Amino acid sequence: MLSDSAFLYATFPRLTETFVRRELRELKKLGFTPDLFSIWKGQCLWEGREIRLFSISRLFFLFAWIPYWAWRKPKAFKNILTHLWSSTCPNFQNWNETFLGLAYALVEAKKFERLKYRRIHAVWATMPATAALGLHILTDVPYSMGAHAYDVFRHQGDWLLSLKLKRAVRVRTSSVSTARRLTDVGVDQNRLILIHRSLNPMPVRTDFSLVRKESLSLVSVGRLVEKKGYFLLLKILEDLRARGVPFTLDILGDGPLKKELTIELSRTHLDRFVCLHGHCPEDQIISCYGKSDALLFPGVIASNGDRDGIPNVIPEAMSCGLLVLASNRAGSSEAFTDQESGYSLDPYKSSSWSVLLEDFYTNPDKFIQVRKNAFSRANEQFSAKVNCQKLKSSFDQIFA
Repeated sequence: MLSDSAFLYATFPRLTETFVRRELRELKKLGFTPDLFSIWKGQCLWEGREIRLFSISRLFFLFAWIPYWAWRKPKAFKNILTHLWSSTCPNFQNWNETFLGLAYALVEAKKFERLKYRRIHAVWATMPATAALGLHILTDVPYSMGAHAYDVFRHQGDWLLSLKLKRAVRVRTSSVSTARRLTDVGVDQNRLILIHRSLNPMPVRTDFSLVRKESLSLVSVGRLVEKKGYFLLLKILEDLRARGVPFTLDILGDGPLKKELTIELSRTHLDRFVCLHGHCPEDQIISCYGKSDALLFPGVIASNGDRDGIPNVIPEAMSCGLLVLASNRAGSSEAFTDQESGYSLDPYKSSSWSVLLEDFYTNPDKFIQVRKNAFSRANEQFSAKVNCQKLKSSFDQIFA
């Protein structure tokens, strides 16, 4: 049975996009099961649900569809071309994403028209929202879109971002810092909705003593990219070692900086205490939380403007009872109240991190209440059941 709603993804499922899958599972429990479309590769089946994959071979029909839609929607073609011509594409990757999103709309619009969808939702503001914009222009079906930190801060947003935000009937974001940015670029409050990303229930921690009395067990989770601040993290660890605090650190994640980080760990002799695990599945990450005392997240604003809103790993670690030390840059520490349920610190001032960790190692009982507060806050603010009910209500309201 076909749904009256379509969700557009760039690639679905993608291993690193855990919150996307959590929300779909919870929405299903609420009786909302949109049809799922993956534009660039993906799997044809996920947890028993069909994923409608786009075959790149269908782009061969693009030259037949361009004159058809140009004849049916001449004004729309003019508006899109004028926007592209009058603005600068941020980078080659975005050029490719914009081309594929618009091409997808041109080739698939007739199908969407035939399936009679009442609403389209683009999960990301990049390629999926470009496709949703094109489908809306060609078929008049309204669309909503997600807009998260990566979507709006990296290179100040993509080529068509302003047009996509202008045409969307609702824009969902997941952090206050990103919501402020969206307001600054013209998204009015009636169309903007802040819904945090959702957590699955985590194992409840009852013992808040240090995992190993002889040393701190630290963890950091995230892709090995500039905005995660890993080289600043190594400076923090050097300071911590200089203070004589014994520790181990597990870094869970993979990315382009792996080779450079490996070299730096060897140069500083931190490789005796730090382990790079590469990409890990969700259950392994949760298991690592249970074996750790504290999460360190020294995120920064990257040179291209990219930054994190609220990284998934922070509420995850909070809900597992870890002590969370997070950067005060961008939205990383929005998830907690500073000094009450976590600590917001300047990643460029390594001594503030090492002093706090030394105190934590020496007086772990002093931080038990902060960890318990973090657990409570995470389960209140990031409940999948509560947040997905808000998401479903948002869809129901705007497409009533």
